[in-house]
Amino acid sequence: MPNLRTFAVHACQALLLAWFATAAPPAFSQAVAEKVEFLRLSRDDRDAPLSLDTSIVRYREAAATDQGRREPLEVDLVGAVHLGGKGYYETLDRLFRDYDAVLYELVAPDNARVPKPGRKASGAIGSAQQGLTKMLGLEFQLEQIDYTAKNFVHADLSPQEFDAAMAKRGESWWTMFMKLMREGTARAEKAAGKTGGDVGFGDLFGILFGSNREIRLRRIMAEQFTDMEVLTAAFGGEEGSSLITDRNAAALDVLRQQIAAGKRKIAIFYGAAHMNDFDTRLREDFQLEPAETDWIEAWDLRLPVEK
Repeated sequence: MPNLRTFAVHACQALLLAWFATAAPPAFSQAVAEKVEFLRLSRDDRDAPLSLDTSIVRYREAAATDQGRREPLEVDLVGAVHLGGKGYYETLDRLFRDYDAVLYELVAPDNARVPKPGRKASGAIGSAQQGLTKMLGLEFQLEQIDYTAKNFVHADLSPQEFDAAMAKRGESWWTMFMKLMREGTARAEKAAGKTGGDVGFGDLFGILFGSNREIRLRRIMAEQFTDMEVLTAAFGGEEGSSLITDRNAAALDVLRQQIAAGKRKIAIFYGAAHMNDFDTRLREDFQLEPAETDWIEAWDLRLPVEK
């Protein structure tokens, strides 16, 4: 089992995305515009939330022959949420079988034993994780995805490398949390000025103790989940961060290794917050361009009367 630090990183990411960002088969493919998206909140014609969706964006070489390859290189960015419906992870598991390699995130040594599907994490982090999944009626990614599949390749920093990256940047969990708090508070105040306020106590009381609590809580979190600008402002930009920029760089080093080994259809399976940086790097460093996107439903946000 990965150590406590490994689960702490995933729990931190899940909470960051859930607080601020942050089943069904894939929808039909559609053309990708210049700016791609990795999370969306689908709504009906009455503007009621239907689902929180993640995307698979496919990137291709313009001409494979220029690189001396008979087959074009294809790299898919598979944006994930660390909490999701069981059907969501079953769909991903099925799709992953078609790749030559699936590069996955996990701050752990390369030889770490990843939990098999169905195994529950233990300890304080595991208890917190189980509480959050139960409150939302969702599943936890590490317990549902089959990381033991032969085509799964670890593509992340080790705990020691992550600590060194934070130290080099003068970062700590506390400084990253405070930076995120400042960005989140600033955007919340701005949004409140436009809408006239946030969720009131009466509304929150009704959600916590009323009917359909799980779905109503999901709806509140999904509204914030898709606000990726908070994470981009806090951890992206020119300065970057150890949490996103340095870990993405490690993943792309593994991508280069897999390409050199002859792999042609590769998935990068990382949290959705990492994807904007990956998009930039694939375009600039690998000369890959987005071709099309598929959407997968991660959270069902439909109230029973709407089904």
